Amino acid sequence: MVTAVPTIAVFPDEKLTLDQRIEKWVWHYCRTLEENYKEYHRNMITRNSERYDGEMSKYAQDQLDAMNNGTANLMKFRMEFGRKYIKIIHQDFDTFQDRNEYKDGSVHAFVNKKTGEVYKPASWKSPHTKYVRFDLRIISDREKLHDHRFTDWAGGYLYLRG
Repeated sequence: MVTAVPTIAVFPDEKLTLDQRIEKWVWHYCRTLEENYKEYHRNMITRNSERYDGEMSKYAQDQLDAMNNGTANLMKFRMEFGRKYIKIIHQDFDTFQDRNEYKDGSVHAFVNKKTGEVYKPASWKSPHTKYVRFDLRIISDREKLHDHRFTDWAGGYLYLRG
């Protein structure tokens, strides 16, 4: 499956306004979360086969084959634009009663459209704004959020550390 690349994603940052850069960075952030999930899913399949003396079930082999040939219906992340925030929503592929379509799951994070500040969600409609988790304008924060080894599709990196 190929994800369409928006025009804004290929423009150099210096040619974009801050609002456009934030949109571009959030798009890349979504792709990073998808890559993290893909790696997680692949590891889960291969670790399970190791527990059973290297024997992989037909289902697991089919899943691995689909990932290798690009036809796997893995979790996706999409952006939804609100008045103040870009909401990042995870989507699962729904096969119930032959629906075969992506359905919204939960909110992964909120990003302020004007500042690039990243918040964990408080609910479907609003972020937990007491603490900024990351700021996309800060290069080191942006590099972390664009690194699939740092992000976590389940959002654990958005929680404050004690």
